[in-house]
Amino acid sequence: MSSPILPIQGPPDLSTATPSAGSDTADLSAFVSELASSEAMLAPVATRGAPPREVLDQIAAAGKTHARLRESGQQLRFITAASGEPTRIEIHDGDGNVVRTVSSTEACELAAGGRLR
Repeated sequence: MSSPILPIQGPPDLSTATPSAGSDTADLSAFVSELASSEAMLAPVATRGAPPREVLDQIAAAGKTHARLRESGQQLRFITAASGEPTRIEIHDGDGNVVRTVSSTEACELAAGGRLR
């Protein structure tokens, strides 16, 4: 019984190959052009424009809340719970230790600019 799989041979000896002048540059240029055109085909097309102004305002407010907490050495973490259980919201210190758990109401108050109790 013969196998159609041929034995592995070593890599070709490239030390004797003599590259032609300019071929590497042309090949590289063609490769880059082809890559750029294929990336353009895969790029997402935004047909609706930017997010609504109120979404951008909410993102900015969340950023300010995050910065305020970070400056005080704390951060808010949302811990996903097991199926059917509510998400747990925790305040952590700068070392990552849990300071306390907060209610969703208190987390919303923080997001609206309120202070930690």
